[in-house]
Amino acid sequence: MSRLSKFKRAELNESQQEQFDRVGKFRKAGDDGQYGGPFDPWIRSPELAKRAVDFGGYVWERTTLDRGIVELAIIVTARYWRSNVEWAAHAAAARTYGISEEVIDSVFNQKRPVDSSEEILATYDFCSVLHETKDVPKEIYDQAVTVFGEQGVVEMIATIGYYTMVSMTLNTFDIGVGPGVETPFPRD
Repeated sequence: MSRLSKFKRAELNESQQEQFDRVGKFRKAGDDGQYGGPFDPWIRSPELAKRAVDFGGYVWERTTLDRGIVELAIIVTARYWRSNVEWAAHAAAARTYGISEEVIDSVFNQKRPVDSSEEILATYDFCSVLHETKDVPKEIYDQAVTVFGEQGVVEMIATIGYYTMVSMTLNTFDIGVGPGVETPFPRD
């Protein structure tokens, strides 16, 4: 159950309504009129909602990184933050974009995938070490640049930074997974 108070569109100010309508162009509201995910909190800050949705669209649609690699970076971030909604949504998306169940299970169990491609290992190593240590050792940095180029490394940082903000929003407001979806990281 979310900590966030529910709202009706008519209760929002004009700027909030504008962002509510904008989110409605790509996401269907639930029976309760809420969008779920980070969108309901963000709508309360219209300028943030506008910029966050734009940035999310960039991460989702326009990086030079393979979509499966983006999804892998997102689930590494979701696992680090123990973000239920992000894990549930993006583990499924990772499967869709070719990330194996073995890799997804390794990420969930916080273990480096074995017998994986150079791209998967570079993504896991880079994202994990940056989350865990707040730094990237030269060897891991060099590996990531070799595999993805400098532009790809910048875009990977943007991806995990954006999904860190998403995870923090979801965790703070205790946004739950949808009906019938298992909660991977139970909360007290």
